[in-house]
Amino acid sequence: MIGSVLGNRYEIISEVGSGGMARVYTAKDRYLQRIVAIKVLKDEYREDTEFLKRFDKEAQASASLTHPNIVQIYDVGRDNHKYYIVMEYVDGITLKEYIEERGSLDWREAINISIQICSALSKAHSRHIIHRDIKPHNIIMTSEGVPKVTDFGIARSVSADTATMKIETVGSVHYSSPEQVRGGYTDEQSDIYSIGITIFEMITGKLPFDGETPVAVALKHIQDEPPVPSTLKPGIPKALDYIILKAIAKNKQDRYANVTELINDLENIRSKQGAGQGLVLPNIKRENDKYNTKKFAPLGDEDLKKRQPARDADSPEEKENSSSRKYMPFIYVLLITTIVGGIFYFVSAILKDILPKPEERPKEIILGTYIARDIDEVLKELEQDGITPVIHEEPSDSVEKNVIIKQKPDPDISFKVGGMTPLELWVSTGEETVTIPTVKHQDFNTMKFKLQDELGLDVVVKEEYSEEIPSNLCTRSEPDANTVVNKGSKVTLYRSLGPEKKQVVVPNLSNLTYDEAVNKLLSEKLKLGNTYPLGREGYQGKIIDQAPKAGETVTEDSAVDIFFEEEGSSGDETPGGNSKTIKINLPQGGGYNFGDTVRLRAFVVDHATGEELQILNEPNFPVSEFPRSLVVSVPATGGVTIKVYINDLLVNEESF
Repeated sequence: MIGSVLGNRYEIISEVGSGGMARVYTAKDRYLQRIVAIKVLKDEYREDTEFLKRFDKEAQASASLTHPNIVQIYDVGRDNHKYYIVMEYVDGITLKEYIEERGSLDWREAINISIQICSALSKAHSRHIIHRDIKPHNIIMTSEGVPKVTDFGIARSVSADTATMKIETVGSVHYSSPEQVRGGYTDEQSDIYSIGITIFEMITGKLPFDGETPVAVALKHIQDEPPVPSTLKPGIPKALDYIILKAIAKNKQDRYANVTELINDLENIRSKQGAGQGLVLPNIKRENDKYNTKKFAPLGDEDLKKRQPARDADSPEEKENSSSRKYMPFIYVLLITTIVGGIFYFVSAILKDILPKPEERPKEIILGTYIARDIDEVLKELEQDGITPVIHEEPSDSVEKNVIIKQKPDPDISFKVGGMTPLELWVSTGEETVTIPTVKHQDFNTMKFKLQDELGLDVVVKEEYSEEIPSNLCTRSEPDANTVVNKGSKVTLYRSLGPEKKQVVVPNLSNLTYDEAVNKLLSEKLKLGNTYPLGREGYQGKIIDQAPKAGETVTEDSAVDIFFEEEGSSGDETPGGNSKTIKINLPQGGGYNFGDTVRLRAFVVDHATGEELQILNEPNFPVSEFPRSLVVSVPATGGVTIKVYINDLLVNEESF
């Protein structure tokens, strides 16, 4: 696939990776001059109508979605039985790789990422599109830290009879909802479950359910309770525990009804407004609960008859019971007070961990203008206020190194020191630099594309002869390899023309035999061209003419045509006026665009018979050797036309 062109538009550059049913490549869009990603269906599936339908579904589902956190679909097509989807090329790593690099994420960063993922799914759900395979592997983190949801490989529009999908066929069992692993009906709440598992993994660095086989993991999704995240990583707010556990509840009715509800609760934690309010642990109802209230049948008439007669009010037993009943109201009041107090104590203990103490509440300041200032100077100033900003480095052609380009929040905004929202500063690293790669012995077109399109350099092409490097390979670059230059700098790329061909003088071949002429030409670093009359190769008669003529200057390895005397003619006869020399020139102007070589052919047409005889055929004649002289033997009576073609274009026609 590398180097091929799909749809006469997308030039495949390299393979990025391979999924369950497709391979992903980077390619260059020749029309729009941009780098794209192309997903090409594997050959083993292109005859499978079920896979082709699913492949088309992905394109239809994804192409209708436009969102900053969704990888954009540009085009879909088919080329010579290859089905492909063209999508936005995202420079980054997967969220899975990001988690593995960090071990686990700070819960504040995880919330920011989760809100953006939820926003993308909210857009999809509003179009009745369910992803069904949400997991960190299908979320790409850009170089700016923006998550983008990709691979709607099993997404499909929801209808009244939405089909189910078996977990062993698609998706990943570690992130699949209980209804998915059962092969049941899936909807928006199935995506919410997968988001919950993803948030769990971001914050703790672990999966809530794991096992040696996919079946073992699937059973845990159905049967086992997940661990509380804060038990695996202390310091996580209890309110965030509640959100995650609610999102991954076994029963769909215990989860969030929609992604918007989940976003609202995440926003509440991030802003510390209403943290803990409206956040209720899933109400998991278990069957055969031994504490369920037991129901008894009412007593019938027969039961009443079996009762003992009522005791006399004056009996000792009745007096004792009457005395006890006098204290019952006080007992009830005491019991209720105890229960209410216990509830109050329990709630207070929870809120104590969630809500900050008055002395711990962050102070507020008004942010200054940090843009266009030196970062070291600003950091010293912020340190006095107890602020540690998040620093982003960004190349700039117009801003000097270590100078702040932008800030977030904006200047003159009230800012809580130590609050949930960090102060972010973007600092210039100066002009973006690139390192010139090694080009020697590399394919010229490949290296030109790398320097120009991938590294953003201004490429100037020069050609030179080389005794050691074949033609169309690179000989060197200026500046040399491993030199660090600014992006956009000019670099000269040298293409090899192969060994240099020197100029030689054509020897005189008159009166030589065929073998003598061949040896003579080889000694002068020339080669034999056509032999006339045709079919005289190896003929031992004498040569009477040649083209080019003796004494002309040509490049090494040029061809020389030879002409023998006609059979039966006397030795002193020469073609005299019967041989014509035609000079062939390369056409100039007129929009002609010839390469390094052309196909050169000549024909003789007999006027009497109309017969056309080919007298010259050079399939790869070097352009540098024009003009070309062609000697043609013409009958004394004339009556012939000579036609010369270059790349099937008639360039010369003479009649004799």
